[in-house]
Amino acid sequence: MLNMISMEAALGEIQAIAETRVLKAESRPLQQAVGQVLAEPSIAALAIPPFRNSARDGFIVSADVLGSDESWPVIGEIRAGDTLEQAEDVKGPVARIMTGAPIPSWGVAVVMLEHVEVDNEHARFQQPIEAGSWMREQGSDIAAGQVILSAGRRLIAEHVQALASSGVTDVVVHRRPRVGVCSTGEELVALESGIPGSGQIYDSNRPFMQAQMQAYGCDVVVSEHVGDTLDAMTGFLHRVMDESLDLVVSSGAVSMGRYDFVKPALEAVGAEIVFHKVMQKPGKPLLFAVLPNGTLYFGLPGNPVSTTANCRFYVHHALAVLQQKPMEKPLKLRLENDIEKPEGIAVILKARCVRAKDGLRVQALEGQESFQTKPLLDMNGWIVLSEHLGSMQAGDLVSFYPANPNGLPDIF
Repeated sequence: MLNMISMEAALGEIQAIAETRVLKAESRPLQQAVGQVLAEPSIAALAIPPFRNSARDGFIVSADVLGSDESWPVIGEIRAGDTLEQAEDVKGPVARIMTGAPIPSWGVAVVMLEHVEVDNEHARFQQPIEAGSWMREQGSDIAAGQVILSAGRRLIAEHVQALASSGVTDVVVHRRPRVGVCSTGEELVALESGIPGSGQIYDSNRPFMQAQMQAYGCDVVVSEHVGDTLDAMTGFLHRVMDESLDLVVSSGAVSMGRYDFVKPALEAVGAEIVFHKVMQKPGKPLLFAVLPNGTLYFGLPGNPVSTTANCRFYVHHALAVLQQKPMEKPLKLRLENDIEKPEGIAVILKARCVRAKDGLRVQALEGQESFQTKPLLDMNGWIVLSEHLGSMQAGDLVSFYPANPNGLPDIF
Protein backbone atom coordinates (compact mmCIF):
# COMPACT_ATOMS: atom_id res chain seq x y z
CA MET A 1 0.00 0.00 0.00
CA LEU A 2 1.36 3.42 -0.99
CA ASN A 3 1.98 5.93 1.77
CA MET A 4 0.94 9.56 1.57
CA ILE A 5 3.90 11.73 0.49
CA SER A 6 4.84 15.39 0.80
CA MET A 7 4.26 17.97 -1.92
CA GLU A 8 8.02 18.32 -2.31
CA ALA A 9 8.49 14.56 -2.71
CA ALA A 10 5.60 14.33 -5.18
CA LEU A 11 7.14 17.02 -7.41
CA GLY A 12 10.46 15.17 -7.21
CA GLU A 13 8.89 11.88 -8.30
CA ILE A 14 7.21 13.59 -11.25
CA GLN A 15 10.45 15.25 -12.29
CA ALA A 16 12.50 12.06 -12.11
CA ILE A 17 10.08 10.20 -14.38
CA ALA A 18 9.36 13.07 -16.81
CA GLU A 19 13.10 13.63 -17.32
CA THR A 20 13.29 10.22 -18.98
CA ARG A 21 10.55 11.19 -21.45
CA VAL A 22 11.72 14.56 -22.81
CA LEU A 23 9.78 15.48 -25.96
CA LYS A 24 11.61 15.25 -29.27
CA ALA A 25 12.84 18.41 -30.97
CA GLU A 26 11.70 19.62 -34.37
CA SER A 27 12.53 22.54 -36.64
CA ARG A 28 9.58 24.81 -37.38
CA PRO A 29 9.06 28.10 -39.22
CA LEU A 30 9.22 30.98 -36.76
CA GLN A 31 5.60 32.07 -37.15
CA GLN A 32 4.32 28.53 -36.58
CA ALA A 33 6.32 27.91 -33.38
CA VAL A 34 4.70 30.45 -31.04
CA GLY A 35 3.65 28.69 -27.84
CA GLN A 36 6.32 26.00 -28.13
CA VAL A 37 9.49 25.68 -26.04
CA LEU A 38 12.91 26.14 -27.59
CA ALA A 39 15.01 22.96 -27.61
CA GLU A 40 18.08 24.82 -28.87
CA PRO A 41 19.26 28.42 -28.43
CA SER A 42 18.07 30.86 -31.09
CA ILE A 43 20.99 32.80 -32.56
CA ALA A 44 20.88 36.10 -34.47
CA ALA A 45 21.85 35.69 -38.13
CA LEU A 46 22.10 39.48 -38.62
CA ALA A 47 22.90 42.46 -36.43
CA ILE A 48 20.12 44.81 -35.35
CA PRO A 49 20.34 47.44 -36.74
CA PRO A 50 22.10 45.84 -39.72
CA PHE A 51 23.73 49.19 -40.62
CA ARG A 52 24.06 52.69 -39.14
CA ASN A 53 20.77 54.47 -39.64
CA SER A 54 18.81 57.52 -38.60
CA ALA A 55 16.50 57.40 -35.59
CA ARG A 56 14.57 60.51 -36.70
CA ASP A 57 13.37 62.42 -39.71
CA GLY A 58 15.70 65.41 -39.98
CA PHE A 59 19.15 66.33 -41.24
CA ILE A 60 22.41 64.41 -41.27
CA VAL A 61 25.43 66.65 -40.61
CA SER A 62 29.21 66.30 -40.84
CA ALA A 63 31.79 67.22 -38.21
CA ASP A 64 32.20 70.64 -39.86
CA VAL A 65 28.74 71.64 -38.67
CA LEU A 66 29.29 70.84 -34.98
CA GLY A 67 29.66 74.01 -32.91
CA SER A 68 28.71 76.26 -35.84
CA ASP A 69 25.87 78.81 -35.84
CA GLU A 70 26.06 79.39 -39.60
CA SER A 71 23.45 78.59 -42.20
CA TRP A 72 24.34 75.53 -44.27
CA PRO A 73 23.13 74.51 -47.75
CA VAL A 74 21.11 71.30 -47.85
CA ILE A 75 22.59 68.98 -50.45
CA GLY A 76 20.48 65.95 -51.37
CA GLU A 77 18.25 63.56 -49.46
CA ILE A 78 18.68 60.04 -48.07
CA ARG A 79 15.54 57.95 -47.76
CA ALA A 80 14.63 54.74 -45.94
CA GLY A 81 15.24 51.93 -48.40
CA ASP A 82 18.20 53.64 -50.09
CA THR A 83 21.30 51.49 -50.34
CA LEU A 84 24.53 52.28 -48.50
CA GLU A 85 26.04 53.14 -51.89
CA GLN A 86 23.23 55.63 -52.59
CA ALA A 87 23.80 57.21 -49.18
CA GLU A 88 27.51 57.63 -49.93
CA ASP A 89 26.67 59.39 -53.20
CA VAL A 90 25.00 62.17 -51.20
CA LYS A 91 27.65 64.69 -50.19
CA GLY A 92 27.73 66.71 -46.99
CA PRO A 93 28.06 68.64 -44.91
CA VAL A 94 24.21 68.70 -44.59
CA ALA A 95 21.54 66.53 -46.21
CA ARG A 96 17.96 65.60 -45.47
CA ILE A 97 17.50 62.12 -43.98
CA MET A 98 14.51 59.95 -43.11
CA THR A 99 13.97 57.58 -40.17
CA GLY A 100 15.65 54.26 -40.91
CA ALA A 101 17.75 55.63 -43.78
CA PRO A 102 21.43 54.60 -43.94
CA ILE A 103 23.98 57.12 -42.66
CA PRO A 104 26.91 57.99 -44.97
CA SER A 105 30.46 57.73 -43.68
CA TRP A 106 30.73 61.51 -43.31
CA GLY A 107 27.66 61.75 -41.03
CA VAL A 108 28.33 62.36 -37.34
CA ALA A 109 24.88 63.38 -36.01
CA VAL A 110 21.21 63.62 -36.94
CA VAL A 111 19.25 66.76 -36.05
CA MET A 112 15.46 66.46 -35.72
CA LEU A 113 13.26 68.55 -38.03
CA GLU A 114 11.86 70.39 -34.99
CA HIS A 115 15.28 71.87 -34.21
CA VAL A 116 16.04 73.25 -37.67
CA GLU A 117 15.03 76.41 -39.52
CA VAL A 118 15.04 75.94 -43.29
CA ASP A 119 15.03 78.91 -45.63
CA ASN A 120 15.62 78.60 -49.35
CA GLU A 121 17.21 75.15 -48.89
CA HIS A 122 19.58 76.44 -46.24
CA ALA A 123 19.45 75.01 -42.73
CA ARG A 124 20.21 76.82 -39.50
CA PHE A 125 20.41 74.69 -36.35
CA GLN A 126 18.66 76.15 -33.32
CA GLN A 127 20.71 74.47 -30.59
CA PRO A 128 24.14 72.89 -30.15
CA ILE A 129 24.53 69.54 -31.91
CA GLU A 130 25.94 66.59 -30.01
CA ALA A 131 28.00 64.09 -31.98
CA GLY A 132 26.20 60.73 -32.30
CA SER A 133 22.74 62.11 -31.57
CA TRP A 134 19.77 60.29 -33.08
CA MET A 135 21.97 57.70 -34.78
CA ARG A 136 21.48 53.97 -34.39
CA GLU A 137 24.78 52.12 -34.61
CA GLN A 138 25.09 48.74 -36.32
CA GLY A 139 24.48 45.94 -33.79
CA SER A 140 23.61 48.35 -30.97
CA ASP A 141 20.43 46.38 -30.25
CA ILE A 142 21.47 42.81 -31.06
CA ALA A 143 24.85 41.66 -32.36
CA ALA A 144 25.17 39.08 -35.14
CA GLY A 145 25.87 35.65 -33.62
CA GLN A 146 24.34 36.60 -30.27
CA VAL A 147 22.07 34.14 -28.46
CA ILE A 148 18.68 35.86 -28.54
CA LEU A 149 16.68 33.24 -26.65
CA SER A 150 18.07 30.36 -24.62
CA ALA A 151 16.82 26.78 -24.81
CA GLY A 152 13.91 26.28 -22.42
CA ARG A 153 12.18 29.57 -23.20
CA ARG A 154 8.58 29.40 -24.36
CA LEU A 155 8.22 31.37 -27.57
CA ILE A 156 5.62 34.16 -27.38
CA ALA A 157 4.45 36.59 -30.05
CA GLU A 158 6.60 39.42 -28.70
CA HIS A 159 9.75 37.33 -29.29
CA VAL A 160 9.00 37.20 -33.02
CA GLN A 161 9.95 40.88 -33.46
CA ALA A 162 13.59 40.42 -32.43
CA LEU A 163 13.93 36.97 -34.00
CA ALA A 164 12.53 38.02 -37.38
CA SER A 165 14.53 41.29 -37.41
CA SER A 166 17.76 39.37 -36.86
CA GLY A 167 17.09 36.95 -39.70
CA VAL A 168 15.85 33.92 -37.75
CA THR A 169 13.49 32.08 -40.09
CA ASP A 170 13.25 28.71 -38.30
CA VAL A 171 13.59 27.62 -34.67
CA VAL A 172 14.21 24.24 -33.05
CA VAL A 173 11.48 23.53 -30.52
CA HIS A 174 10.12 20.61 -28.55
CA ARG A 175 7.07 19.24 -30.27
CA ARG A 176 3.78 20.11 -28.68
CA PRO A 177 2.74 17.70 -25.91
CA ARG A 178 -0.12 15.42 -26.93
CA VAL A 179 -2.56 15.11 -24.05
CA GLY A 180 -5.90 13.62 -23.13
CA VAL A 181 -8.42 14.80 -20.54
CA CYS A 182 -11.44 13.18 -18.98
CA SER A 183 -13.98 13.90 -16.29
CA THR A 184 -15.76 11.26 -14.24
CA GLY A 185 -19.08 11.19 -12.43
CA GLU A 186 -22.59 10.13 -13.40
CA GLU A 187 -23.96 13.39 -12.02
CA LEU A 188 -22.15 15.49 -14.63
CA VAL A 189 -23.75 16.83 -17.81
CA ALA A 190 -22.02 18.65 -20.65
CA LEU A 191 -22.55 22.39 -21.02
CA GLU A 192 -24.15 21.91 -24.42
CA SER A 193 -26.70 19.41 -23.05
CA GLY A 194 -29.12 21.99 -21.69
CA ILE A 195 -30.23 22.65 -18.12
CA PRO A 196 -29.11 19.91 -15.68
CA GLY A 197 -31.85 17.63 -14.42
CA SER A 198 -32.58 16.66 -10.84
CA GLY A 199 -29.39 15.63 -9.04
CA GLN A 200 -27.19 16.70 -11.94
CA ILE A 201 -24.55 19.45 -12.26
CA TYR A 202 -22.62 20.90 -15.15
CA ASP A 203 -19.27 19.33 -15.98
CA SER A 204 -16.89 22.26 -15.40
CA ASN A 205 -13.68 20.31 -14.87
CA ARG A 206 -13.34 18.96 -18.39
CA PRO A 207 -13.77 22.36 -20.12
CA PHE A 208 -11.28 23.78 -17.63
CA MET A 209 -8.70 21.03 -18.15
CA GLN A 210 -9.02 21.26 -21.92
CA ALA A 211 -8.59 25.05 -21.82
CA GLN A 212 -5.68 24.82 -19.39
CA MET A 213 -3.85 22.23 -21.48
CA GLN A 214 -4.26 24.41 -24.56
CA ALA A 215 -2.98 27.42 -22.61
CA TYR A 216 0.08 25.35 -21.65
CA GLY A 217 0.80 24.80 -25.35
CA CYS A 218 -0.55 21.26 -25.62
CA ASP A 219 -2.57 19.56 -28.34
CA VAL A 220 -5.66 18.03 -26.72
CA VAL A 221 -6.12 14.81 -28.67
CA VAL A 222 -8.70 13.08 -26.45
CA SER A 223 -11.45 14.71 -24.37
CA GLU A 224 -14.11 12.45 -22.81
CA HIS A 225 -16.56 12.09 -19.97
CA VAL A 226 -16.31 8.63 -18.39
CA GLY A 227 -18.99 6.91 -16.34
CA ASP A 228 -18.51 5.55 -12.82
CA THR A 229 -17.72 1.96 -13.68
CA LEU A 230 -14.50 -0.01 -13.82
CA ASP A 231 -15.20 -1.09 -17.40
CA ALA A 232 -15.79 2.51 -18.52
CA MET A 233 -12.52 3.66 -17.00
CA THR A 234 -10.43 0.76 -18.33
CA GLY A 235 -11.97 1.34 -21.75
CA PHE A 236 -10.89 4.97 -21.60
CA LEU A 237 -7.35 3.97 -20.60
CA HIS A 238 -7.06 1.57 -23.54
CA ARG A 239 -8.28 4.31 -25.92
CA VAL A 240 -5.73 6.85 -24.73
CA MET A 241 -2.93 4.28 -24.95
CA ASP A 242 -3.91 3.70 -28.58
CA GLU A 243 -3.35 7.44 -29.22
CA SER A 244 0.29 7.40 -27.96
CA LEU A 245 -0.18 10.46 -25.77
CA ASP A 246 2.44 12.09 -23.59
CA LEU A 247 0.15 12.86 -20.69
CA VAL A 248 -3.41 12.20 -19.52
CA VAL A 249 -5.34 14.16 -16.88
CA SER A 250 -8.59 13.01 -15.31
CA SER A 251 -10.73 14.58 -12.61
CA GLY A 252 -12.68 12.70 -9.96
CA ALA A 253 -12.92 9.07 -8.80
CA VAL A 254 -9.55 9.00 -7.00
CA SER A 255 -10.71 8.90 -3.37
CA MET A 256 -11.80 5.86 -1.38
CA GLY A 257 -15.48 5.76 -2.30
CA ARG A 258 -17.37 2.84 -3.78
CA TYR A 259 -17.44 4.45 -7.23
CA ASP A 260 -13.84 5.72 -7.31
CA PHE A 261 -12.58 3.50 -10.11
CA VAL A 262 -9.47 5.33 -11.35
CA LYS A 263 -6.93 3.45 -9.21
CA PRO A 264 -8.47 -0.03 -9.79
CA ALA A 265 -8.67 0.69 -13.52
CA LEU A 266 -5.02 1.74 -13.64
CA GLU A 267 -4.06 -1.48 -11.82
CA ALA A 268 -6.22 -3.50 -14.19
CA VAL A 269 -4.36 -2.25 -17.27
CA GLY A 270 -0.95 -2.73 -15.66
CA ALA A 271 -0.06 0.88 -14.91
CA GLU A 272 2.65 1.76 -12.37
CA ILE A 273 1.11 3.86 -9.60
CA VAL A 274 3.92 6.15 -8.44
CA PHE A 275 2.03 7.85 -5.60
CA HIS A 276 -1.51 8.30 -4.36
CA LYS A 277 -2.33 11.06 -1.87
CA VAL A 278 -0.20 14.08 -1.06
CA MET A 279 0.01 15.86 2.31
CA GLN A 280 -1.68 19.02 1.07
CA LYS A 281 -4.90 20.95 1.02
CA PRO A 282 -6.75 21.16 -1.31
CA GLY A 283 -6.31 18.12 -3.53
CA LYS A 284 -4.96 15.49 -1.14
CA PRO A 285 -6.16 12.41 -3.13
CA LEU A 286 -3.91 13.33 -6.11
CA LEU A 287 -2.70 10.25 -7.98
CA PHE A 288 0.26 9.97 -10.36
CA ALA A 289 0.92 6.90 -12.49
CA VAL A 290 2.67 5.72 -15.62
CA LEU A 291 0.64 3.75 -18.16
CA PRO A 292 2.17 0.59 -19.68
CA ASN A 293 3.07 2.49 -22.87
CA GLY A 294 4.93 5.21 -20.90
CA THR A 295 2.19 7.86 -20.89
CA LEU A 296 2.12 9.95 -17.71
CA TYR A 297 -1.22 9.88 -15.90
CA PHE A 298 -2.58 12.38 -13.38
CA GLY A 299 -5.74 11.51 -11.46
CA LEU A 300 -6.98 14.77 -9.91
CA PRO A 301 -9.64 15.03 -7.20
CA GLY A 302 -12.97 16.16 -8.58
CA ASN A 303 -13.64 19.26 -6.47
CA PRO A 304 -13.16 22.21 -8.85
CA VAL A 305 -10.44 24.00 -6.87
CA SER A 306 -8.59 20.73 -6.24
CA THR A 307 -8.55 20.11 -9.98
CA THR A 308 -7.43 23.69 -10.69
CA ALA A 309 -4.64 23.77 -8.10
CA ASN A 310 -3.24 20.33 -8.91
CA CYS A 311 -3.29 21.11 -12.60
CA ARG A 312 -1.40 24.35 -11.97
CA PHE A 313 1.36 22.82 -9.88
CA TYR A 314 1.74 19.14 -10.73
CA VAL A 315 0.60 18.85 -14.35
CA HIS A 316 2.34 22.10 -15.26
CA HIS A 317 5.50 20.84 -13.56
CA ALA A 318 5.46 17.63 -15.62
CA LEU A 319 4.95 19.55 -18.86
CA ALA A 320 7.84 21.87 -17.99
CA VAL A 321 10.17 18.91 -17.41
CA LEU A 322 9.04 17.19 -20.63
CA GLN A 323 10.06 20.35 -22.52
CA GLN A 324 13.22 21.02 -20.47
CA LYS A 325 12.02 24.37 -19.19
CA PRO A 326 13.86 25.88 -16.21
CA MET A 327 12.18 25.09 -12.91
CA GLU A 328 9.69 27.75 -11.87
CA LYS A 329 10.66 29.93 -8.93
CA PRO A 330 8.07 31.73 -6.77
CA LEU A 331 7.99 35.42 -6.05
CA LYS A 332 8.67 36.16 -2.40
CA LEU A 333 6.06 38.68 -1.24
CA ARG A 334 4.91 39.97 2.13
CA LEU A 335 1.51 38.97 3.44
CA GLU A 336 -1.31 41.48 3.84
CA ASN A 337 -3.27 39.29 6.24
CA ASP A 338 -2.75 36.47 8.75
CA ILE A 339 -3.03 32.80 7.70
CA GLU A 340 -3.91 30.04 10.16
CA LYS A 341 -2.28 26.76 9.20
CA PRO A 342 -1.27 23.55 11.00
CA GLU A 343 2.21 22.14 10.49
CA GLY A 344 2.60 18.83 8.70
CA ILE A 345 0.48 19.63 5.64
CA ALA A 346 1.12 21.93 2.67
CA VAL A 347 -1.57 24.42 1.71
CA ILE A 348 -2.29 26.01 -1.66
CA LEU A 349 -4.30 29.20 -1.21
CA LYS A 350 -6.19 31.35 -3.67
CA ALA A 351 -4.44 34.70 -3.48
CA ARG A 352 -4.19 38.15 -4.96
CA CYS A 353 -1.05 40.17 -5.52
CA VAL A 354 -1.80 43.83 -4.72
CA ARG A 355 0.04 47.15 -4.84
CA ALA A 356 0.95 48.68 -1.49
CA LYS A 357 2.89 51.79 -0.45
CA ASP A 358 6.02 49.72 0.14
CA GLY A 359 5.71 47.67 -3.06
CA LEU A 360 3.89 44.48 -4.01
CA ARG A 361 2.13 42.44 -1.35
CA VAL A 362 -0.11 39.39 -1.41
CA GLN A 363 -3.33 38.56 0.39
CA ALA A 364 -4.99 35.20 0.94
CA LEU A 365 -8.61 35.48 -0.22
CA GLU A 366 -11.76 34.50 1.60
CA GLY A 367 -13.39 31.27 0.40
CA GLN A 368 -10.61 28.69 0.45
CA GLU A 369 -12.80 25.57 0.39
CA SER A 370 -12.20 23.35 -2.60
CA PHE A 371 -15.78 23.72 -3.88
CA GLN A 372 -15.70 27.55 -3.83
CA THR A 373 -15.03 28.78 -7.37
CA LYS A 374 -16.02 32.45 -7.06
CA PRO A 375 -12.60 33.39 -5.58
CA LEU A 376 -11.04 32.05 -8.79
CA LEU A 377 -12.54 35.14 -10.45
CA ASP A 378 -10.81 37.47 -8.00
CA MET A 379 -7.41 35.79 -7.65
CA ASN A 380 -4.33 36.37 -9.77
CA GLY A 381 -2.16 33.69 -8.20
CA TRP A 382 -1.55 31.20 -5.42
CA ILE A 383 0.21 31.24 -2.06
CA VAL A 384 1.98 27.94 -1.35
CA LEU A 385 3.00 27.11 2.23
CA SER A 386 5.01 23.92 2.73
CA GLU A 387 4.22 21.29 5.34
CA HIS A 388 7.14 22.58 7.42
CA LEU A 389 5.46 25.93 8.04
CA GLY A 390 2.78 26.80 10.59
CA SER A 391 0.52 29.84 10.79
CA MET A 392 1.78 33.02 9.13
CA GLN A 393 1.40 36.64 10.21
CA ALA A 394 0.85 39.79 8.17
CA GLY A 395 4.25 41.01 7.02
CA ASP A 396 5.79 37.53 6.71
CA LEU A 397 7.38 36.56 3.40
CA VAL A 398 5.52 33.83 1.50
CA SER A 399 5.86 32.08 -1.86
CA PHE A 400 3.52 33.47 -4.54
CA TYR A 401 2.95 31.85 -7.93
CA PRO A 402 1.02 33.69 -10.68
CA ALA A 403 -2.16 31.96 -11.81
CA ASN A 404 -0.81 31.97 -15.36
CA PRO A 405 2.76 30.67 -15.31
CA ASN A 406 3.31 32.17 -18.77
CA GLY A 407 2.16 35.59 -17.59
CA LEU A 408 5.57 36.49 -16.16
CA PRO A 409 9.01 36.09 -17.76
CA ASP A 410 10.62 32.66 -17.46
CA ILE A 411 13.22 34.05 -15.04
CA PHE A 412 10.70 33.97 -12.16
